[in-house]
Amino acid sequence: MRVIQTYQANRDSFCKKALQCGARLYHLPYAGSTDPDLATDIAVLGDDNAENVIVVSSGLHGVELPAGSIVQQIALDKIKDRHLKATKFVFVHALNPYGAKYSLRTDRGEGTSRNIDPARNFLDFASPDFIATSANPAIASAFDKASLSNSSLSMMWARLLYTAFIEQGQSTFKRNFVRGQYTNPSLPYYGGDTACFTRLTWENIVRHEILKPSAKKIYHFDCHTGDGPFGVLQLYLCAKAGQHTRQLAEKLTTLEKIKTTDDYFAQVTGDIGDYWASFDVPEGTQIYPITLEFGTTQARVTGIDVLGAILNRTLLSEKYNDDHPQKDQIIQKMCTAFTPTQKEWSDVVMNQSHDIWEKFLTLE
Repeated sequence: MRVIQTYQANRDSFCKKALQCGARLYHLPYAGSTDPDLATDIAVLGDDNAENVIVVSSGLHGVELPAGSIVQQIALDKIKDRHLKATKFVFVHALNPYGAKYSLRTDRGEGTSRNIDPARNFLDFASPDFIATSANPAIASAFDKASLSNSSLSMMWARLLYTAFIEQGQSTFKRNFVRGQYTNPSLPYYGGDTACFTRLTWENIVRHEILKPSAKKIYHFDCHTGDGPFGVLQLYLCAKAGQHTRQLAEKLTTLEKIKTTDDYFAQVTGDIGDYWASFDVPEGTQIYPITLEFGTTQARVTGIDVLGAILNRTLLSEKYNDDHPQKDQIIQKMCTAFTPTQKEWSDVVMNQSHDIWEKFLTLE
């Protein structure tokens, strides 16, 4: 077992492992395509009426699938009959298969909607509480002028972002840019104006597979890569995670590796963890939403390499419709930004995955 970059290889490995472990395996075709190879794969172990439900999802940001797939496969290997007592496991592989196949963080929606960041899309757009955060005008202007074929414009684009990163500081930059914007569908972190297919798939799974009257505790581990030090697994807690979720996280890792998203990353709107509050959760049921985030940055300025890959991939997709001589190079850099090719990174991802499941499965 190893971390590999391609969607189909991860899909094949996950499905094979699920069947080997005796899981009930089924597939939800991607709603935005007729491609039979695009699907979210669901593997289920345990009693459908269990009091405890453990949900492990991967590939919300499609290109980030590989590490999440490994996390899921390692968990499947470790589950024994004793772990299934009053417990149901639901593995959701490639929530965003479109992004996973085409090396994008983004997804599509109904009609012509595209470039939607699923992790900024889990919200009620009709709610009076929803405020459509605007895109940064300077970044929007730079994007409009940027060209993959013109080195001077590309350098200007890179210089603008580098300056923003350095002058504002990483924390401030993230809060102003990464939190999500809802006015410019061509820029990164665009949350859309309607539900993307990833969100619709998740809603379907939650209502039909997870929210049962018998459920008393629902643990949701959502797997991501990209943010944080190279190879380090951190646990991110969303705004609505609650003290009970923090107490669980403290049993799984050390305090310095537990981060509250609003404080450490950005006040993200449309997060999947916070979205649990929108479901008709049975009275008395506790939700434990935790993001597993494996760091990948290798740059001297932390994170700027990952951001650069996102920006160039967005340019290629939104301005060139993936038709450019540099296509293969840009896509490979995007894949490597979220799944580094070094054996060292693969090894630490696997080791930390083993460790966190050993701890979780032996909790009293």
